Amino acid sequence: MDEKKLIEQKIFNDTSAYNDIMNLPYQPSKRHLPMPELDRAAQFAPFGALEGFKGLIEKKTQSYRRKKYTTADEEVLIKRQLEYLRKNDKTVDVNYFNEVSGYYEHLKGHLKSINYPKGIVMFEKTKVIIVNIRSMKLI
Repeated sequence: MDEKKLIEQKIFNDTSAYNDIMNLPYQPSKRHLPMPELDRAAQFAPFGALEGFKGLIEKKTQSYRRKKYTTADEEVLIKRQLEYLRKNDKTVDVNYFNEVSGYYEHLKGHLKSINYPKGIVMFEKTKVIIVNIRSMKLI
């Protein structure tokens, strides 16, 4: 084992310091009533007090999605659109999955080149893998 794992085992797996109390029965408090379960849940929601934080998290999780693979019909449509863009210099809005960030992103620009053997499309400054393209719209 490497040194890091040995240190972790020693720190987190050594319960010998608590042997004297580990098998004692639970003793409820005589002074305080037990906390209701709903109130317990509130203790574990510290960010709920921040205004708009929940909405921000929901908005962020909507943009982060698992990659959805296109159907055969969608692939044919995308290839047809790419061929049209190769012949006609038009501005296009491309919705594609960025594998580095894990997000679906939008790109607006002109098509520069298509490399079918490598499966890559080059827009002004960005390379996009063809199978990661979800949709394209002319602007």
